[in-house]
Amino acid sequence: MIEWTLIILISVAILLFILSIFQKDRTKEVERQMENFSITLMQEIYQLKKKIRILEEELLIGHQPLPKSSHSRSTTKQQLLEDVVRLYNEDFTIEEIALKTTLTTMEVEGLLEPYLGEEPERGPYT
Repeated sequence: MIEWTLIILISVAILLFILSIFQKDRTKEVERQMENFSITLMQEIYQLKKKIRILEEELLIGHQPLPKSSHSRSTTKQQLLEDVVRLYNEDFTIEEIALKTTLTTMEVEGLLEPYLGEEPERGPYT
């Protein structure tokens, strides 16, 4: 009886040892996840630094109007659209937004149309 118990215990130990060899190493997976997280974090930090640099440049430029050339508008169209929508959400009128962005009121209304429906105007004259 003792012999069978020893044989069973040894065979279970050998089986567990073999299973532990083939078992997936979880520390490698955690290291890989941490590396991916670190890379993602560095990318986000880079993007934030880039945005801060752009904002600092805009602040240094001050109140200089944006260039009216179509080339500069096409390169910053998304930024311009975000600025127009942000100013509108801060309760600036269409005319005030046009003055701040050096766009015409019709251009501002055109940019705001997809976000606001048919009537984007909400200034004091409406």
